[in-house]
Amino acid sequence: MRVLGIAVRVSKWKSIVSLVLLEGDSGDDESTARVIEEFPVTGDDTEWAAHVGNVATAVRGHAKSMKPDVVIVRRADQAPQGRNSDGPKLRLMIEGGIVTACLDVTSDVRVYTGKECGKARDVSKDDLDTRSATLVAKAHLEAGAAALAAMA
Repeated sequence: MRVLGIAVRVSKWKSIVSLVLLEGDSGDDESTARVIEEFPVTGDDTEWAAHVGNVATAVRGHAKSMKPDVVIVRRADQAPQGRNSDGPKLRLMIEGGIVTACLDVTSDVRVYTGKECGKARDVSKDDLDTRSATLVAKAHLEAGAAALAAMA
């Protein structure tokens, strides 16, 4: 089974999409799953449609070559207080573009919060993130946690 975890970060019009591909059997955890690839896809176009489109196209290309059975896109957790800034809006648009791009590759695409990723493994979000840190670089921690959730 090959699973792809994806997480998006946005800061000052620059986006970084982390992709982590794990391979193993359904139910494998951080001690038995194998990291096949982990890397970022970046975007920095100031025109929103171009930014989202370029990132989605890049992710689609990588996902096609990775051939995952399951993809989990880790979306932002609910903030205690909503913000009306452009960063969260751009992140949501990028996540939507990525979901659409991944649906071209596999029909099993899921969108989970960090809490939902933890719940899929019957642990807390923080515990799953800690487990992910034993597999992948800190920059890809959230994507690694999403991939581990997909192994459940």
